[in-house]
Amino acid sequence: MLTIALGFTSSAAFAYWQDVSEVGNVVIRFEGEDANLVVDEMHDQFTGMLVPTGYVNFEGEVDEVVFEYEVSLDKTLVQTMNLVVTATEIKIGDSETYAQLVSISINNQSETFEGELFNSKVTVKIVVKLLEPIDEAEAIERGLNLELVNVEDSRQAFEDIKGQTISFKITFSVTPRVTE
Repeated sequence: MLTIALGFTSSAAFAYWQDVSEVGNVVIRFEGEDANLVVDEMHDQFTGMLVPTGYVNFEGEVDEVVFEYEVSLDKTLVQTMNLVVTATEIKIGDSETYAQLVSISINNQSETFEGELFNSKVTVKIVVKLLEPIDEAEAIERGLNLELVNVEDSRQAFEDIKGQTISFKITFSVTPRVTE
């Protein structure tokens, strides 16, 4: 099985965020021929502050940040390939303690996307949101579903994450499509 990973990091520093990416070259050896996986950023650099949905109150605040990438192979391959994109190493500050408060969807799926890459360009859309910290006492007080509880102490979580850098790693990999 052929798996090649192009890892780059979108580091977020928005008083929550600032976009920084590192893109490396990936060469795919396929039936004696080299092909490069090309990942082009299609979005503008983000400036502003990411806040939970429903809490955009001031200029410069947003409740989601969108990154778009155009992914393609620079050579025509006979076989269809699968593009796998995953978000990992999610941190607020230098800690994974509140990583569950960062919601990342890739092409309207979870933190992992798999789709066909067949000699064409594929657009990958990554949406990052920050969930409101909710503890059990707050959920009961506000009459919320207890499934929304995501931290032990919402006030402490808020204090710990406000103004912190959010970082995550996006990995692009290519695997041969298996047909049955």
